[in-house]
Amino acid sequence: MRKLAILLFLSTFILADDLNILNKDKKELRKLEKQILEQNYETLKNDWISTLDLNSSLNRSRTFNDKSDDFTKSVSLGFSQSIYESGGIEFTIKYADDKFRSDLLAWENENKQILQNVYKILLGIKKLYIQLEQSGYQYKNKEIELILKKIQYENGQSDITELNDAIMAKNDQYKEYINLENSIKEQKAELAKYTSLKYEQIELIDFANVTKEDYLQKNIDILYEDSLVTLADTSYKKLRTDYLPKISVSTSLSYSDTEDLQNDTEDYSKSGALSLNLSFPLYDINKKPALEKSRLEYLKQKISLNDLREELEKDFDEALTRVETYKKYNRIIKENINLYDDLIEVNKISNEAGITPGYDLEILKNTKKINAYDLAINDINIQIEYADLYFKIKAGE
Repeated sequence: MRKLAILLFLSTFILADDLNILNKDKKELRKLEKQILEQNYETLKNDWISTLDLNSSLNRSRTFNDKSDDFTKSVSLGFSQSIYESGGIEFTIKYADDKFRSDLLAWENENKQILQNVYKILLGIKKLYIQLEQSGYQYKNKEIELILKKIQYENGQSDITELNDAIMAKNDQYKEYINLENSIKEQKAELAKYTSLKYEQIELIDFANVTKEDYLQKNIDILYEDSLVTLADTSYKKLRTDYLPKISVSTSLSYSDTEDLQNDTEDYSKSGALSLNLSFPLYDINKKPALEKSRLEYLKQKISLNDLREELEKDFDEALTRVETYKKYNRIIKENINLYDDLIEVNKISNEAGITPGYDLEILKNTKKINAYDLAINDINIQIEYADLYFKIKAGE
């Protein structure tokens, strides 16, 4: 019951691209990364707001003839705030919003790459287990082939070279079996870097429901590049306001206390000021190249977005071509399996009649199973292709 609950939970997880499958440290790292982005956003959003400054000083002055010896204590509170920048304030806030959206898309893309690695490892382990079982039947056939070669050699129907080749083929097949076992251990160790859950606790869903329309319209790489276009446009417009009129307001309050230590007197003073300031940049030698560079970066980003769309469309078509190739392989394999079914039935009859040896029937049965495993392997290869597409689609889009 507990395993079933975990499997149902993880099936829900993968549809939402949740990070709960990851181990504690990796989840915490992703969480902290997002919090850093949020704090950076708050900083950028309020970047146009000036600071409130408090200044204080202690000063003692004394003339050389000793007729004056003053000790002054002062404190002042000042604030200067831009209230109009020809749209610069609005673009500063918009830039913060645009950058936060872009940063979140990059953060989500990193999450998806991590999850993609996890599920490709899972698919890889599943594939290795199938290959391991397949290898077991291939090994059985090699054992039978070796027995037959020994019989032929003993009857003078084959030479030592053919017998030696059969021995080596059996040994090579055994080595492949051992290598597959080791590969499973290695992939499980790789999986443990991402999650504390075991391979058996995670259920894989069918990734094959990805459409070309979803892949291109909701592709997180495209959405990220598009956000960079918006960010570059906002940056250009923000930069232009640096060369336009600005209005700011300044205010200050000050207090000072001066003691005449020579005459034992004390003088207090308080003052306040409020001013409205207008500034207008008349000339900046770097204005034209700076604006042109920003404009070109915007155009470059737009072209990069269009180029990416074309590349991803080709990637999708290439993935579907590979999927179709695997399906064609499976159609051929199914035909072979049907053929083996017929051969097995014929061989059973001739075997019962004593016409053919039992080894022939066993080889045919094993070979049919080997082909059936090829079907399962190709199905996983198809899932791997679709998984690569699935994890490029933004969650919730």
